[in-house]
Amino acid sequence: MSAIIDTFIVYRIVTTLTKDWDEQDAYKLGIIDRRGNVLKKTKELETSKEKKAYTILTKFIFNLKRLIEKMPGGKSKIGSYAAAAYLLLKEEAEFNEELKQLLGEDK
Repeated sequence: MSAIIDTFIVYRIVTTLTKDWDEQDAYKLGIIDRRGNVLKKTKELETSKEKKAYTILTKFIFNLKRLIEKMPGGKSKIGSYAAAAYLLLKEEAEFNEELKQLLGEDK
């Protein structure tokens, strides 16, 4: 059961991370702006739709997305996919020596 939950969370992270800001539900509901800046704090959310669009997981992903965008190439879709893939592979590398070498973390 935990593997299913883990897979779902990874799916949510990758899909949310790779969507543009204006494609996010939080943007459509006026919680964030076109650049991902917060317009409404969690305390100000009223409807269940708003609360569902701006959860703890979503806030974490948005913060991660903002950090990735500060890196060179991070604002592009390819940059978002690359960063998401790297984060997932880095996590998997803890258990896989070949992958550790590919990522340059075998030192």
